[in-house]
Amino acid sequence: MQPIHHLIGFFCDTPMVGSGYMGMLQIGFMAGCRKWDCSLLIKSFDFQDKDIPERVARVLERTPLSGVILPEPMCDMQEVLDILFAAGVPVVRITPHSPSSQTLDICIDNCQAGYDLTTFLIGLGHKRIAFIRGPSDHYDAEVRFEGFCKAMEDAGLEVLEDLCPIGSFDYASGLISGEKILTLAERPTAIFACNDDIATAVLATAHSMGLKVPQDVSLAGFDDAPIARMVWPPLTTCRQKMELTGYMAIDFLIDPPNASDTRRRPQQHELVIRKSTARPKS
Repeated sequence: MQPIHHLIGFFCDTPMVGSGYMGMLQIGFMAGCRKWDCSLLIKSFDFQDKDIPERVARVLERTPLSGVILPEPMCDMQEVLDILFAAGVPVVRITPHSPSSQTLDICIDNCQAGYDLTTFLIGLGHKRIAFIRGPSDHYDAEVRFEGFCKAMEDAGLEVLEDLCPIGSFDYASGLISGEKILTLAERPTAIFACNDDIATAVLATAHSMGLKVPQDVSLAGFDDAPIARMVWPPLTTCRQKMELTGYMAIDFLIDPPNASDTRRRPQQHELVIRKSTARPKS
């Protein structure tokens, strides 16, 4: 069987499929595929399974690939990387947290992004700020929380455990966390959600309770997924430019750099200030 010219694989965890993050990446992938006249294979894996490396090997046996793109947390699974390296498949990693001299890496500073958005909320005058965390085994979620904690510490503010529930990146988890926080006897004046799906769920919960955003509680998300612009009020968030990341990933694989010091490309974040945040009530 002859390899399909420039068939690129994107391997991710199952919960990512259907998310706003995934949708933005796919827009970039499609633009990159149009540029290079190549195709994309998307394969999702359930991280509860113990045989993910074997499943990856079977995909490679059935479908010869010109390269593979790995987001977090798959990009740091060494057994998966070893299989791809052994097969001679070039790899682009999105926001990896482990070093590798054999991959092409696109890096976003999630810790700094978390710090910057928290600092913005503090600058509005908020002192009692909640942070709805993502899954504890997802490094991007944890370093965003680290950035939040550092900004709070630098401002002399306390990080309260009951204001920082751990959940998942999906809407259902956001409903649960939002209800926990918004029904506290002493509510926070601002909530920073680890992604926009969580933030929109918190917004829905606030509306159902008769709370006004941002008059009663300010709300910020992360990613700048399309949903952040569609809800009311539209969400303040941190834009990761995932469309550009997806485009760069395809470009990186098809036309890789020769010099080792150019195999790691930074990707900038940007605060997007909308109507869901304001100064707290005096």
